[in-house]
Amino acid sequence: MTDVTTRGARLEPCAAQDSAGPLVLVNSLGTTSAMWDGLVPVLRGRFDVVRFEQRGYGAGDAPDGPFWLDDLVDDLVGVLDGLGLGRAHLAGVSLGGMVAARAAARHRHRVQSLTIICSAPVLPRASWLERAETVRGDGLATMRDTVLGRWFTPSFAAANPDVVTRYGDMLVANDTEQYARACEMLAAADVRGDLADVAAPTLVIGGSADIATPPGDQERYAAGIPGARLLILDEVAHMATAAVPERIAREIAGHAAAGG
Repeated sequence: MTDVTTRGARLEPCAAQDSAGPLVLVNSLGTTSAMWDGLVPVLRGRFDVVRFEQRGYGAGDAPDGPFWLDDLVDDLVGVLDGLGLGRAHLAGVSLGGMVAARAAARHRHRVQSLTIICSAPVLPRASWLERAETVRGDGLATMRDTVLGRWFTPSFAAANPDVVTRYGDMLVANDTEQYARACEMLAAADVRGDLADVAAPTLVIGGSADIATPPGDQERYAAGIPGARLLILDEVAHMATAAVPERIAREIAGHAAAGG
């Protein structure tokens, strides 16, 4: 059983002599911390990198009942506390972006910089409740092609079938009930009221081909967070960290190092 204080967190020390501080990476829905594999070699050039598992995903502690966005924020703070980290840079994808944004608003003294990637301040409630119902009735495998079609552009999928297969396997390996509960959590999640309270230097990254959280969602983040910078990448879909990992890693590293 994983220690739920640190949620299976692992700290990968900076490869350079001087670290710019800890950088905590927050996963998207349906993925494990392996989603950051392509970024860590670059990020470790400047930071002590921390990865952990969201509750119900790989951490070995499936909740007994519903959980909500605030629970995931508490989990993130628990990771910081469990590792003895007073402050850290945060970067999150999709659901992870919502978690990181609320953490930055409610625990301002703990967040040194913030990077939000392919996320939305609020999501369509009905569609996420419908997804929860579909998953419970038919299983996660029935969602595989639909989700992968939102995560990757057709051209990327054709050129990188191994990456798409790996992410599809990561998705369907999730516990069906926990995934359904996470969909219900996303249906209720709304961080629009948190954005004005974010004080950390913020970079918002989106993809022009992201149909799950389109550029307009990134613009809402950037407009709501004081001083936030917006970057939209051409021909990149929702899983930008898999499509252009080195580019995303360089953007996170440059922004966080400057913000620190």
